[in-house]
Order: sequence, then C-alpha cells, then structure tokens
Amino acid sequence: MFSPLSIVLAGVISGAVVAGLARLSGWRGRSLAFAAVATVVAVVTWRLLGNVLMLNEDFMPAVSVADVGSLIAGGLAVALVAAWGRPERREAIVIAGGAVATFVVNVVVL
Repeated sequence: MFSPLSIVLAGVISGAVVAGLARLSGWRGRSLAFAAVATVVAVVTWRLLGNVLMLNEDFMPAVSVADVGSLIAGGLAVALVAAWGRPERREAIVIAGGAVATFVVNVVVL
C-alpha cells in the first residue's frame, strides 16, 4: 500500500510530463491544461483504487498490476481530452508519450 502523498506526487509528475509533451507538440490553452489535469486525476484515482483493491504486488521486478493500469490511465486521459476538443497537432505523440511517461513515473516513484 502506498501513501496518498506518494500517489499524488506520481500524479503531479505525470501531469507535468503530459503538459510538457503537449506544449512541445504545439497544444495550447484549454487542451493542454485539461490534458495535464485529466492525467493527474486519472493517475491519482487509479492508484488509490489500486491501494483499495491491493493491486500493488509486483508480478515482475518493480512492476505491478497498478503500474500497468497507470499506463492505460495516463494514455486514456489524454486521448479523451484530444477526442473531446478540437483537433490538436501530434495527438498520437502526446497520448503515447503520456502513457509511457505515466507508467515510468509510477514504476520509479511508487
């Protein structure tokens, strides 16, 4: 079980990475902000749920089911923002980069 503070830290770092990727990809304004916030919310929600459902046991060195779920949560949050708003540039890069970054951050931080 991970502390809520470390979960929030992982979420904030993931959101910052998504914001940076979105900014480098040319996203502006609301889409960029929503993608970052959605990533933080998705990661924090998923990891807290992972604590409740006890999904933090590693099935291979340093990787748990909750870590793999973070990969999906991070990518899905950005994908939903991209689908909801007006078309943005390089959406696939931001979605894939956000998913991978979220996974890596969760493996390293948690």
